[in-house]
Amino acid sequence: MKASIIVEENSGKIIYEENSNIQNYPASVTKILTAILTLENCQLTDTVTVSKTAISNIPSGYVIAPLFVGEQMSVEDLLYALMLKSANDAAYVLAEHVGGSVEVFSDMMNKKAEELGCKNSHFVNPNGIHNSNHYTTAYDMYLIAKYAMENDEFVKIVSTYQHTLSATNKYSKKDRIMKNTNNFVNPNSRYYDENVKGIKTGTTMQAGNCLITSTSKNGFDVITVVLGAKTAESKFSETKNTS
Repeated sequence: MKASIIVEENSGKIIYEENSNIQNYPASVTKILTAILTLENCQLTDTVTVSKTAISNIPSGYVIAPLFVGEQMSVEDLLYALMLKSANDAAYVLAEHVGGSVEVFSDMMNKKAEELGCKNSHFVNPNGIHNSNHYTTAYDMYLIAKYAMENDEFVKIVSTYQHTLSATNKYSKKDRIMKNTNNFVNPNSRYYDENVKGIKTGTTMQAGNCLITSTSKNGFDVITVVLGAKTAESKFSETKNTS
């Protein structure tokens, strides 16, 4: 079921809402929570080693960086892979690094969501790969997004159009270019909007097309959440029309 909400950040005033407390699958907008937990528990310069388990359980068809077993990377590069290209392997690598395991990290996600006031969410993985027990609401995702946008480093990452991963011990080339899937921050897109500061797209067959944006215009900071849009195009057009 499609759900959406538009909220003025500073006042918390709801400008528009549709099914905002109905549970939906979040797909990759899940990664907003993964990113903020990583930023709060790591240094950007920390070195992370990619494990076999982190990259071996991703179903066919899901986006990867790609990363390689034994590869040593900075948290910063992994966050750009996570939030720009929406790399699911980066999500697992960061979850294992921060929590020790995906299961422990998922517990951290649920605890953080509860602390932020989320009442209708439950997370079982760090990337939004479909699971019937992994769900949220438009309102809960607004709460998570609002909190994340208070972190300057998070804002810097999600408002970036592209980032090139550094060469590593397992991959000597510098050709892994992470391009942001959010057309609002893509200067080559007809949806480009200099007022948009990010933040994240998400798509699975079960979740539909999801998009969360943060916009600063005419002195107002507005967060817009769209979950379950019918097409990839409509998540941008519907956000543009309502914000």
